[in-house]
Amino acid sequence: MTLSASEMISILSSIVGAEHVVPLSKLNSAKRIQIQDALQVPAAAASEPVVVYPRSQTELAAVVTRAHREKWRLLICGHRTKLSWGQLAADIDIVISTQWLNRIIDHAAGDLTVTVEAGVPLAALQNILAAEKQFLALDPAYADHATIGGIIATQDSGVLRHRYGGVRDMVLGVTFVRADGELAKAGGRVVKNVAGYDLMKLFTGSFGTLGIMTQVTLRLYPLPETSQTVIFCGDGTDIRQLTQALIDSTLTPTAVEVLSAQFLAACDDRKPLVDLRKAELALAVRFQGIAEGVTAQCEQISQHASLTPLMLEAEPEADFWQHLQAQLWSDNAVICKVGVLPSNSVSVLQQMERLAQKQNVVLQGQFHAGSGLGIIRLEGEVLPVLVEELRSQCQQSQGFLTVLEAPRPLKEQIEMWGYTGNAFASMRKIKEQFDPQALLNPGRFVKGL
Repeated sequence: MTLSASEMISILSSIVGAEHVVPLSKLNSAKRIQIQDALQVPAAAASEPVVVYPRSQTELAAVVTRAHREKWRLLICGHRTKLSWGQLAADIDIVISTQWLNRIIDHAAGDLTVTVEAGVPLAALQNILAAEKQFLALDPAYADHATIGGIIATQDSGVLRHRYGGVRDMVLGVTFVRADGELAKAGGRVVKNVAGYDLMKLFTGSFGTLGIMTQVTLRLYPLPETSQTVIFCGDGTDIRQLTQALIDSTLTPTAVEVLSAQFLAACDDRKPLVDLRKAELALAVRFQGIAEGVTAQCEQISQHASLTPLMLEAEPEADFWQHLQAQLWSDNAVICKVGVLPSNSVSVLQQMERLAQKQNVVLQGQFHAGSGLGIIRLEGEVLPVLVEELRSQCQQSQGFLTVLEAPRPLKEQIEMWGYTGNAFASMRKIKEQFDPQALLNPGRFVKGL
């Protein structure tokens, strides 16, 4: 028998308390719109989802257990910063927010590990770790509000990936609620732990479709003593040659970013960056660590490059990276994650700029030179044909293009993931094993998983 909305609210209230169960229409407008924009069909008043805020993993497990019994379909989020990523969710009954699972469980400073609940905001965690001169080597989108669980679920590492690796390399252990409501664990709390099946890597980037993370243990690093950035401007040939020379060298930069002309144009009002206004492309290389080593590496790359360097340090240097992040993830744009062969990142970025210009769309691009991964930002009237042309350009370089953020009308006309690999059958089997009733974030992942 199908339960009414009032019966559902009553059941959930008995688990988490009435004050932690909110009909979607009762949320403030900003939160409501964020959730509605993630749903395939805007909720009608009679069938709107209920938003639940568990405050412990025991409460979360009880909610999921009842949802499994009633076959309620769940949309999972933290602070909703990346709720718009992925395909639109289908037929959602309950929205579960993990934002109140926000405790620091254990900080083993001597072992360089920390165990936290999934709803802990990254910014808050970094502030706590900084007191011990440590940090979590991730620089994701919306870093001021993003939660640890959301960062892992979307595999969003940012520019620090070049030096420290991706999100998968940070996760040492995970506790999660299965689709049937049972708690499960994988991994451990020490770096040397290698026992068991590596579910941490499986959950990373799964968009909440395999289970709901409640606690994670993460690898930490010492906080760098100082930071300096060297920026080189030039044409495609200059930047390509310099990028390859840097990758082949013994230098150890934290970040190596190829930036498009349109990205640089957005920096016109930044006083330290006025030299970039007329550039075709730029290569931004960041070094962090002990002051003497950072200075020596900056001097070495500057002496061997044929391009004139722009040196940034202290406040202007930090401001540069903060501005790039803010510019990339500001509102009113179509934002895509892309990947190509690292050696082709410069040429692909230039070709994508030309394709966008033909359709009067401004494309701003940032590629991580070491991995070939990047983010492009499209401003203007973005039509499905342009998305497909850009996707084809990436695929020709053995890569991909996944749309992260886009207006609803565009989302409804395109395939957000653009996956063409041969692993979908395996993905489907894993999904069926972990979530046989397809209750967790249904429709959000590749091809509607």
